[in-house]
Amino acid sequence: MKIVAGCCLLLCLLVQSGCRNETRPAIIPVDSMKLIMWDMMKADEWFNRKIVQDTHAIRNKEDVKLYEMVFKVHGITRERYYNSYRYYEGRPLSFKRLLDSIEALSNRERIKRYQMERGNPNAPAPNK
Repeated sequence: MKIVAGCCLLLCLLVQSGCRNETRPAIIPVDSMKLIMWDMMKADEWFNRKIVQDTHAIRNKEDVKLYEMVFKVHGITRERYYNSYRYYEGRPLSFKRLLDSIEALSNRERIKRYQMERGNPNAPAPNK
């Protein structure tokens, strides 16, 4: 009898947890997040190079404008991006997977750029 009651209780808990409405915004998948973060990193790099030449860029908050452009290109909101970022940051294994995929993307682009500069798409990649 206790076993049956325990099974019924367990079943009720499982059903209740499965029917719960999620109020948390959808987390951006790793494959999409890596592209967004890669674009954010490129925007940061561009901005850092620009402020060397134009110190008014900081006052004009051009970095924020660049971020907003990245969000618009990827069709997300600032809140969704930062919620997803905090989600991955709070889960070290997922965050490592995300950062590793960004590094792999960076390496692929570096190799592609190297081959384009050499005029030979089949040229061997440079050693890192």
